[in-house]
Amino acid sequence: MNRLLFPIILGAIVVPAILTIYLYDSAQFSDSLSTQSDGILGQGHFTITVRDSMGVVQSFQQTDNAVLNTGENCIAKMIFRDPGNAGTVVCAGATDEGWNYLCLDEDPQIFTTDSELRNPADEAGLATCRQGAITWNQNSTAGTDALSKVTLRLATTFTNSGASETIAAVGVFNSSTVTTNSMLSKANFTATAVPNGGTLTVNYDYEVGGGTVP
Repeated sequence: MNRLLFPIILGAIVVPAILTIYLYDSAQFSDSLSTQSDGILGQGHFTITVRDSMGVVQSFQQTDNAVLNTGENCIAKMIFRDPGNAGTVVCAGATDEGWNYLCLDEDPQIFTTDSELRNPADEAGLATCRQGAITWNQNSTAGTDALSKVTLRLATTFTNSGASETIAAVGVFNSSTVTTNSMLSKANFTATAVPNGGTLTVNYDYEVGGGTVP
């Protein structure tokens, strides 16, 4: 065999072997980090309580939220793009405001493609949206930061000063305008009437991160 051809042939044999090992190791590394694809979004849970004008509980319901496509897109935009850059390609509007508005819907339907409420509460006397008060809490396991879990509660109470109105869902927005295509998540529940003088209290509990909350 020509001695000049031998190194070329050997190189052709060795290089694919190196590439194969590299790709295999990468696949193994990726498998070791496997987790739920939506883990970064955390988990949200709603509690809805309706009381009459005397403060007597008329309805108490709990339900988990559905994070919508728009919500996922807005989260990505908040992380990687200047918050003051409005844009419309990924998430309509600026993301320089927190998602701390709770808005009522009369329509219980939820589709992952929803970006606004389907039938916002519209009776005079009951607000469609209210900005919630946020209570933060951070717990950790064994003092390890990597295991810390952040929990928060977004809460507000709607008071109905007008005619009875039936509510069947609640959405989370970053403003009191429900037509800006910025709904983060939504949860539905058994439709319940909020009577004149009555209240509807929404508690949205959200948690994200590792570890276990004591």
